[in-house]
Amino acid sequence: MKIKLIASSIMLTLLGLLGSCDDKLEVQQAYDFSLTSWYLQKTISPDETVEIRLTLNRTGDYEEASYNIGYIQMEGSGEVYDKKNVYLVNREMQPLDSIAELDSDDPCRQVFTLFYHNRSSKNAEIKFVVTDNFGQERDLDISLGTENETESNL
Repeated sequence: MKIKLIASSIMLTLLGLLGSCDDKLEVQQAYDFSLTSWYLQKTISPDETVEIRLTLNRTGDYEEASYNIGYIQMEGSGEVYDKKNVYLVNREMQPLDSIAELDSDDPCRQVFTLFYHNRSSKNAEIKFVVTDNFGQERDLDISLGTENETESNL
């Protein structure tokens, strides 16, 4: 009697487990990501251009993922452009893959270079924004003090 009860329990457990299985394969699509920069100088002169080397770090690779980049000039005045002198428009997003010389050899670590040309004698503060097609957004703030402002604070 006990053997029948144990066998019935095992059968019910197996039926419950097998009955809840799904043949559909779950594919993760939205992976976390971050935007980082290499070392940047601390100050900038009026009419000077600074190279900003950026890396989009992704925790996984989904082929259908797409990214957009833009920037917001928070303080100061200047222009951002890529290696082919294509200017980004302040407060507008554009596809990341349109940036000149985007290094996509490693899809989880995409490296690219932008330039900031300072048009002001005030400190420059820029916020870079990257979004993906799953609604995730990451920011990177860059601050450059002007040599005039830095000297006056001494």
